[in-house]
Amino acid sequence: MKTLLRLSIVLLILMFNTQLTAQETASDFKSSKKSEKKWRFSITPYALFAAQSTDVGGESIRQNFNDLSSMTNWGFQIITTVRYDRFSFSFDGTFANLGGSGEVKPLKADLSIDQKIFDLKAGYKVYDNFKLNSDQAITGWSIDFSLGGKYMLNDVSLDYFIYLGDNLIFDGTFKKRLEWWDLMVGVNTKFIVSPKFLVSVAYNAGGFGIGNSSKFASDFTYINSFKVHKYVLVNAGFRSFGYDRFDDGVETNVRVLGPMLGVSAIF
Repeated sequence: MKTLLRLSIVLLILMFNTQLTAQETASDFKSSKKSEKKWRFSITPYALFAAQSTDVGGESIRQNFNDLSSMTNWGFQIITTVRYDRFSFSFDGTFANLGGSGEVKPLKADLSIDQKIFDLKAGYKVYDNFKLNSDQAITGWSIDFSLGGKYMLNDVSLDYFIYLGDNLIFDGTFKKRLEWWDLMVGVNTKFIVSPKFLVSVAYNAGGFGIGNSSKFASDFTYINSFKVHKYVLVNAGFRSFGYDRFDDGVETNVRVLGPMLGVSAIF
């Protein structure tokens, strides 16, 4: 039964695509007001421990973290951010290979999905009230607006075999590339609670049915960042994102959510 369920899941992913990623993490603390005039750079490898819901043409699939991790052969996620004064540019990348095998006699199938997700954003800080307190530490909060695009690519390969008893009577390979861009606009707020604790909340929305993009896509992130060294932050939080789109007249709604954990090196 579990094999049948997993095969159904991967076949639906084959037809209507999925995503396993996270984005947006706190990048740095301000050590002084003067430091805002300098270039800053951060790099953050991270992991999203996600569960997923997928609704396709009236059918519903619910996958917990164990279901998703069992389908992931390997994966890597990273965010890089460059800042100068009130301007910023960020790249959020996911690289993964998913797949598995399933058998429901007389059919056997082997699925492989090479996945790449690139999230590019340009941002501008529209407000901040950072100030020095009596201990000469910076406190306060800021608001950034961003504009960018999210690129989704799934290269899907399905090898299938049909048996009559123990004899192979037919086999073949099905390949398909699923890709699109979603325009994304967002807002990001940061609160420096103490010299070693930063809270970041971000919301992004996009798609809007432009061309081949999603009908609607959204992304919410909450991050707690703890400064453990002058150049190192530990980030822990929660993320929920998804999209609603039409493919070949069939509506697909995907929602991914779960805790996330990462480590930032800041320069």
